[in-house]
Order: sequence, then C-alpha cells, then structure tokens
Amino acid sequence: MRPLATRIEFVFNDGDEGHPLLELLSHLDSKRTVGVGPGYGYYERGRPTVVKRSYAYDRGIIRAIETLGCFFPEAGNNEQWTELGDVDVIFLDHRGKMLGATVTHEGMIITPEDEEHMTR
Repeated sequence: MRPLATRIEFVFNDGDEGHPLLELLSHLDSKRTVGVGPGYGYYERGRPTVVKRSYAYDRGIIRAIETLGCFFPEAGNNEQWTELGDVDVIFLDHRGKMLGATVTHEGMIITPEDEEHMTR
C-alpha cells in the first residue's frame, strides 16, 4: 500500500485541538476541513463536527503513527485506544481512491473491496 499512497487523511472524531499527532507533523503542510460526508465505514451519514486533516504522503507520517502506538492497542490490552486516540486514518492514491482506512472505535480496517461491498 505504501508505494501507492500519495495522501493520508486523519479524521479526528473528537476534534484536533491539542492532539499529539499535530505536534509530530507540524513540519508538514495539511489541509484542515470541518465535517465529512459518508464513506470509509460511515455509509449512511456524514459527520458534520469531525475535523479532517489531509497530508501529502511522507514517511514521517508513518513514524508519527508508530510513535503514538499505531492504530489499535495490542490484543489483550484493556485500553480502548493507543495515543492516536479516536482518529480514523485513510490512505489514498494519486486519483483520490481509497487504498485502505481504519475505523478506530471499532478496531477495524477497511479495504477497497470492503468499501465496494458495503456501498452496493
């Protein structure tokens, strides 16, 4: 997936204010949007209050995610979140097509095949 990714988007379900990821990525430019439409695990409704940050792919983003403990806690861990928190991550190719996404609160990874199946 990494060789195909050209953008990475973070959907901050609880807002992005003071989030540690932003400090780790402060050297990179991002586009900030409030509210998103349906998609990536939320097929029937948009989410008008979430904050989305879109970044051009950079290896530093992967290192930042790893620094925060990755997407999900290790199996058997009683914690619900890593330090990434309730942040969904979407990997996009140069056309804007999803390569993969997380639905963090469900501990789920979505592939393009899942997306196609769920939207039929």
